[in-house]
Order: sequence, then C-alpha cells, then structure tokens
Amino acid sequence: MLELTEEAASEGRKVLVYSFFLDTIAKAVSLLGERAYGPINGSVPPERRQQIIDEFEKAPAGSVLVAQILSGGTGLNIQSASVVIICEPQLKPSIENQAISRAYRMGQARNVLVYRLLCENTVDEHIMDILENKQVIFDSFADISAAADLGREIDEKTFVQIVEEERERLLLEEKTEESLS
Repeated sequence: MLELTEEAASEGRKVLVYSFFLDTIAKAVSLLGERAYGPINGSVPPERRQQIIDEFEKAPAGSVLVAQILSGGTGLNIQSASVVIICEPQLKPSIENQAISRAYRMGQARNVLVYRLLCENTVDEHIMDILENKQVIFDSFADISAAADLGREIDEKTFVQIVEEERERLLLEEKTEESLS
C-alpha cells in the first residue's frame, strides 16, 4: 500500500484506500500519517463525512482518503482521487464496484487505477476462488438466457413490438383485476 500511495504521489494523484475491517483502517491511517484523511466509517455522521471529503478535495496530490468500504463506497462523490486501493476482496462484487465508482463520477479528468491487495496463503485466496466460481455461474446463466438464445441483436422495430405487447398484456391484466373486484 505504501509503494502504491508513494507512486501515486509522484504522479500527482490522490488515493482512496478501502477496507471492510476497522483495525485495517486504523493501521492504514497510522501508516500513512499526515497524508491520511479520515477515516470514514459507520460511526462517522454524514455531515462529518462530507467535511472529510471536502478537506480531501482541497488537499495536495499524494493525499489518501481512508474509508470503510461500506461507508465510503456508497453515496459519495470523490472524483479528485484517481487511484483506488482495496485492502481485501469482498464477497459481493457489487460492494467493490460501488466503492470504485466513487472515483469515476462526472468531473474525473484522469484514468482511475484500481488495485486489490491480496495476501498469499490466507483467506483472500479462498474468497477469490469463490468469486471466480460465482462469475462462472453468472456467465453460464447469462449465456443461456432468452436474449442470448435469439442469436441476434434486437432491432428497434422488434423492441417497439415487444414493449407494445407488454403494454397490452398489462392493460388486459388490469382490466381482468377490475372485473373481478
């Protein structure tokens, strides 16, 4: 993490560091010293979160905002950061995606670099295996979906027809419910 934050500083970038674990967040803040802003976690009220983000937005390149991934990953816009470091894999990929999206908001002028820190011979490897299996299951489901079976893209005329048929079905359903009541 230190190497990545130092490299980001040398490139004039700001960094977001996310972890699920409060002890990891505390260690990151301690390790980063004066460069660290935050932390943002579940016990920080929304008004204070915004103050921390405002301070971070004004901070010089090389600054690092440290946040709990669930608290700092949703509902915040942090486009001044262009490097994201996630300290451990999350069981729900959507949690990581939301956290990464904080840096991709409108106004982001740079490519966003994302790093995931993984430790060998730990639970991290097992979680990554689970995530890979989840992705295989999802991909196989998506591959056999009705839209995939069409074997073609839906043109505008077909799309309009599908929407019109659905409207008619809903109207018929509504009329049926009214006549039964």
